[in-house]
Amino acid sequence: MRKHDPQDLPARLLVDADACLTTRRPDASCNACAVRCPVQAIRIDTRVVELDYDTCTGCARCVAACPTGALELPAMRPGHGRFSTTLECGRVTATDRTEGAVTVPCLGGVSAVQLLEILGAGAAITLMDRGWCADCAAGGCPQPWADAVQAASDDLAQLNRRADRPAVIHAPLPQERAQPAPQQRHPRKQGYSRRQLFRRLTTPPPAPDRRRVTAAQPFAGKVDVPALQARRDHLRALCGAESMPAVLFPALEVTGDAPDLRLAASLCPTEALTLHKEPDSDRLVFDAALCLACGACEAADGLALHPRGRGTYSGVATIYSQAMASCPHCLHRFAPRADQRICDGCHKDNDLAAAALGLMQRRQVPYGA
Repeated sequence: MRKHDPQDLPARLLVDADACLTTRRPDASCNACAVRCPVQAIRIDTRVVELDYDTCTGCARCVAACPTGALELPAMRPGHGRFSTTLECGRVTATDRTEGAVTVPCLGGVSAVQLLEILGAGAAITLMDRGWCADCAAGGCPQPWADAVQAASDDLAQLNRRADRPAVIHAPLPQERAQPAPQQRHPRKQGYSRRQLFRRLTTPPPAPDRRRVTAAQPFAGKVDVPALQARRDHLRALCGAESMPAVLFPALEVTGDAPDLRLAASLCPTEALTLHKEPDSDRLVFDAALCLACGACEAADGLALHPRGRGTYSGVATIYSQAMASCPHCLHRFAPRADQRICDGCHKDNDLAAAALGLMQRRQVPYGA
């Protein structure tokens, strides 16, 4: 991931190209960050993510929306107390702030994974709603934290820890007591006065501060998923055991005929579905904690993805095993049927060679006989 430049803004948004579905797996058609951004500072193109720092206000809602954890905003890594954590909007002044509260640029930038991280450290979470979110100039939304709080609460309910779910306290303050909302550095003006027009014609505009992020090898390997890995580890810490309820993660099962194992493993954008080759078999291995529930693997036929599993989750599991053999003629690895010794390709070659030999040895019949 790119290092911080001293000349950068203090809340510079970063993108890990190895964890971004757009740059590594364009077929996934992910635009969650661009959809969540309230000021359209993120543009998604084929294999490219363009960040407009002149427009970005640093609210970090895109960070919370990213399914893999490819986005990071340093300002959204608040420390937390040992026993309790109260999160306040950065617009709240020091005099109005709850004692001991931690300020973040926007409560909508707090992700469910961050909430689980704080809870896993033994801290309680309280979010202070000051009633400014709906009319915020940085991109109004009545409850920008709702999705993250609901996701964390659902996970805690499955762990029988409903009492630990994040609390939201509605404590409104007058708008005039709020600090100004973060603004765009170079806002786009729709119209100009005569003086502004002449000034624009005589003064060159500042160069746009943008960054295009792309992967050097778009289709090489799998996509990193730090957010899913962190969620698994935090849930395990909250559960206090290696095995967890499988309902916390998606489930994948084999239905009907045997699936194409190689195709299924290649379609999965993450390490959730992998193909393990052994001397006498191929195993399709599934790690539900790393699954995005995108459904791409179902295109291989014979696989069905369910939003929630049953039983317990303790790590990777083999969902299908297929006996394999090496063809003695071409040394190609294939899945043999009953009493099959050579691969289908060599079997067809043998049949074709036998037919050709038969035609060559056939006795010629005189014309007109």
